[in-house]
Amino acid sequence: MSLDTLLQQAAQRLQRAGSSSPRVDAEVLLCHVLGRDRTWLYTWGDKICPLWEQARFDALVAARAQGTPVAYLTGEREFWGLRLATSPDTLIPRPDTETLVELALSRVNQPTGRMLDLGTGTGAIALAFASEQPDWQVLGVDLRIEAVALATRNAQALGIANAKFLQSDWFAALGKHVEEGKRFDIIVSNPPISPQMTLI
Repeated sequence: MSLDTLLQQAAQRLQRAGSSSPRVDAEVLLCHVLGRDRTWLYTWGDKICPLWEQARFDALVAARAQGTPVAYLTGEREFWGLRLATSPDTLIPRPDTETLVELALSRVNQPTGRMLDLGTGTGAIALAFASEQPDWQVLGVDLRIEAVALATRNAQALGIANAKFLQSDWFAALGKHVEEGKRFDIIVSNPPISPQMTLI
């Protein structure tokens, strides 16, 4: 079966399942299976897909049709031009969160400083900021040790050395890790909002 036909059938299936972006979802999943980018996919749409890759793609499409997010199926998500590993242990970075990075960067008025990211998750905000401000020290904290491990792996994979991550219930553990008298110049947070939360 050709790649174009595979994509068409997958997009139709995902549309019936209620995906808001069925064609894009199908393209991202097929690119993941093939190890190619979407430009290659557009160029070689008439190429025949090997059966074993087709089977792997079909399994991913089935999982997506059941509601599993694409970023969990591929294990990665792009944020601020950075490719971040993802897992069900954290929320998936959303494109609109880049606005918070822009706002934090707009507050930078000195060559060096310290930034704190509360509830860092994948480390998306901290790593995006750190990549733009290599002379700043960035600390991301999260209650979940799995999130801290994931953010640390992302920093290492991206080669961003000025961002560190630690487990903490908001500010609770910072006293042990921050020198006395040291302050943060910028503190950011983009916590998840649950139906049980009340905004004041």
